[in-house]
Amino acid sequence: MNRHTFAFRMQDQSGFTLVELVMVVATLAVLLAIMIPSYQHFAERAKVGRAAADIRAIEKDLTSYFLDNDAYPASLAVINRDSLKDPWGNPYQYAVAVPGAVRQDAFGNDLNSDYDLYSLGIDGVSAQDITDPASLDDVVRTGDGNWVGKAETY
Repeated sequence: MNRHTFAFRMQDQSGFTLVELVMVVATLAVLLAIMIPSYQHFAERAKVGRAAADIRAIEKDLTSYFLDNDAYPASLAVINRDSLKDPWGNPYQYAVAVPGAVRQDAFGNDLNSDYDLYSLGIDGVSAQDITDPASLDDVVRTGDGNWVGKAETY
């Protein structure tokens, strides 16, 4: 094999250069950097939606109990909903309304006159005032069931 044949074979070999590979990896990194926050936002919205749907289902059970007994149950265990967990693994919070002792909005008004039912949200903590930073991620029921959603959007 002479030198000219070896040089000819080297030119015929196909493949990617290091620069091309680095460009592909960089492009993929940029795309992932754009997509991951969007996916996380989508996943969080889905969890909030699931919590709201769970609250609506519990609300129906509580209404049914009220129609049969003319009073709301003392706990979710009475309607067999005490083991239900929100999407973040926390139990749903429920309390029969006592004026001034239930959760309140920014103006000090009670959120509900019948009962409080809410999820603690991703951080698993809450406060009586839904404008408190600990409560902003909670999924709440307000207006005696007229609205269910994330406290920060109420």
